[in-house]
Amino acid sequence: MIIPFIKKDLLILLRNPQSLLTLVLMPLILIAILGFALGGVISGDAEAISVKVAFIDHSDEQKDIDAFYEKVKAKGLPLEAETALIQGANQLRPIQTLLEDVFGSKELKEIVELEQVESEKLNDIKNDDSYSAVIEIPEHFTLGILTSALLDESSTSTIKLYKNEAKEIFPKIVEDILVNFQKQMTSMTVIGKAGIQLEEVGSKNLGKIETVTEREPINALQYYSVGMSVMFIMFIASSLSSFAYREKQLQVFNRIILSNTSRWSYLGGIFFSVMIIAMVQQAILYGVTSLVFDVIWKDLLGFFLVNLSLCFAIGGVGALLTALNFRIDSEGVSNFFGNVMVAIFAFLGGSFTPIGETTSLIGMLGNYTPNGAGMASLLQLLQGVELSAISHHIFYLVGFGLVMLTAAVFSFPKRGDAI
Repeated sequence: MIIPFIKKDLLILLRNPQSLLTLVLMPLILIAILGFALGGVISGDAEAISVKVAFIDHSDEQKDIDAFYEKVKAKGLPLEAETALIQGANQLRPIQTLLEDVFGSKELKEIVELEQVESEKLNDIKNDDSYSAVIEIPEHFTLGILTSALLDESSTSTIKLYKNEAKEIFPKIVEDILVNFQKQMTSMTVIGKAGIQLEEVGSKNLGKIETVTEREPINALQYYSVGMSVMFIMFIASSLSSFAYREKQLQVFNRIILSNTSRWSYLGGIFFSVMIIAMVQQAILYGVTSLVFDVIWKDLLGFFLVNLSLCFAIGGVGALLTALNFRIDSEGVSNFFGNVMVAIFAFLGGSFTPIGETTSLIGMLGNYTPNGAGMASLLQLLQGVELSAISHHIFYLVGFGLVMLTAAVFSFPKRGDAI
C-alpha cells in the first residue's frame, strides 16, 4: 500500500515547478557562483605573505662573549665550572641564533625579508612605510643575556621592536617570531644549566613526523558541489511534509483514512517518498557537477552508501515533520525547519565555509547534523580515504534516521485524532 503514496508524492512534486527549481536548479546555480567566486579561499591560493623587516644591531656579539669570559675568570670559580660556563656562552650566541637559525631558516626566508641596516639610519627606516617592523638590538645585549642566563645576575638587555601599524597583521608576525625566539633561548638556558651539551641535543633525532594519509586537496567546485547538495536535500523534507499537511486541509488524508487504509502506510509513504526524491535529486546534482565541473567520484561504493544513509536520515526528518504538523494541526513546523533550521544546519555543517576548522566545538556540532556528517564523509571520499575511515558517519546517519522515524511514529496522531 505504500507504492501508491510514493507515486502520489512524486506526481505532486512534478506538478510544482517552484519546488523543482528550488531543489535542483538553485543548488547548481549556487555551486557555480560560489565555486568560481571563492575558488582561491577554499583552495588556499591566497596572496603570498611578504614581510620586510629592518635589523639594527648596536652590539658586537664576539666582544660581549669575550667580556663574559673575563667576567667568569674574575670570579675565581673552579676550572670545571669555569669551562662549563664558557662553553655555554659560546653555544648560546643569541644574535647569531636569531639571524641564522630563526630568520635564516628556510621557512621564514620565504616570507620575511630581513635587511641589516646601520644604526645611523634608524630614524629614516622608522619613517619608511615599506618596512613592516624594525628590530633594534641594544649595546652589550649578548653580555647581558649571558650574565642573566648563566650567572643569574640581573640584566636589562631587551630587544626593541618598532611596529608599522599600517601593515596590520605583518608586525604581529614579527612579534610572534621574537616571542618564540625568547622561549627558545629560555629552553636552551635551562638545558645548558642541566649539564646537557646543546650540540648533542641538536644532533639527535628526538622523533619524526609521518603523514598518516596522503590526501588530495579539495578545490572550491568540489567543496560547494557537496556543500550545496547536502544543504538542499533538507528542503525535500520540509516540502513534502508541507504537501502532506495541505492534503489534510483539503480532506484528502481523511478520505484515505476512511478508505480503511492504515495511517502507517501513509506515514511510511512520506518516509520513502522523501528518500526516493532525495536520491533522485542527489543523482542529478552529482551527475551534472561531474559532467560540467569535473567533480569525479572514484569510490562509487562509498559514494553510494553515504548518499543512501543521508537520504535515509532525511526521510526520517520528513516523516517527523509530517507527524508534528498533523499533531499540532499547523504547517509551522515545516516552515520553521525550512526557513530556520536548514540555515543553522548548513552553517554548522560547513556548507558555505569550512567553519568546523575554526574550533573543535563547532566541528563536533557540525558532524552531529545530518548534512554535516554527510558532507564530512563525501569530502573525505573525494580526498581518497578508505570507506572504513568514514563508516562511523554512515552508522550515525542510519541511527539518526531511525531516531527520527521512531519519534515520528510516536508523534503521529492516532486514527481518531487524525480525523
